[in-house]
Amino acid sequence: MIIDIYEHSMRTNSSTPNCKNCQSRGLGVFCQLSEEQLKQFNKHKTGNRYKKGQIIFYEDNQPFGLYCVFEGKIKLYKEGLDGKTQILRIVGPGDILGYRSLFAEEPYHATAEVLEDATICFVDKNFFFSTLDQDSQLSRNLIRKLSQQLRIAEGLATSLAHRSSRERMAELLLRLNEAYGIEERDTQRIALELSRAEIADMIGVTQETSIRLLSEFKKNKWINVQDRRIEILDLEAIEKTANLS
Repeated sequence: MIIDIYEHSMRTNSSTPNCKNCQSRGLGVFCQLSEEQLKQFNKHKTGNRYKKGQIIFYEDNQPFGLYCVFEGKIKLYKEGLDGKTQILRIVGPGDILGYRSLFAEEPYHATAEVLEDATICFVDKNFFFSTLDQDSQLSRNLIRKLSQQLRIAEGLATSLAHRSSRERMAELLLRLNEAYGIEERDTQRIALELSRAEIADMIGVTQETSIRLLSEFKKNKWINVQDRRIEILDLEAIEKTANLS
């Protein structure tokens, strides 16, 4: 625990984002905070810069507060008993990390690793719980967030158990495009660079299977792949392959 706190303090950035002017706030559960509440959050938080590949927190560590993503993207993953990694989700600006463990008073259930350089704010748990006690709207927002995460987790479990690897790959591309797609000329580019191993971890297949499926989709002219950049060329064909209906 001492090491975790020390590492956190070493990453602190003097230019902590201001909650009142934070563009990412409107994307998350803190969008309806009053001006006075925003001032209090500013007093009780620190801003931290993380480089790609750095760990924010480790699975089984104890939580000391809440992490709010100002910019950048982070992956949450678990290590299985067989040594395989399962990426649970990817979060970005406006998302929060660690709230489930705080509420349950349990260690973190996953490890959070930075996918691209990020700025993340940290809010002490005592102040956070105090604010929750006084703000029923914030409590409802968090309950809604937890419910959404439960729905996504249930959907992932069902997909891994009952869907083919080809369907899962198509579904993943749809989800990534929905969350991170950027329109460029006549295509959609997924503004998130993932390795073949990370893609494999997200759909529960081997890296070799991930490479084979991406090559197949590229050969069919559904996508274009260059290094870690993926462009969607035929969204309709991918939707049909995902077979979500």
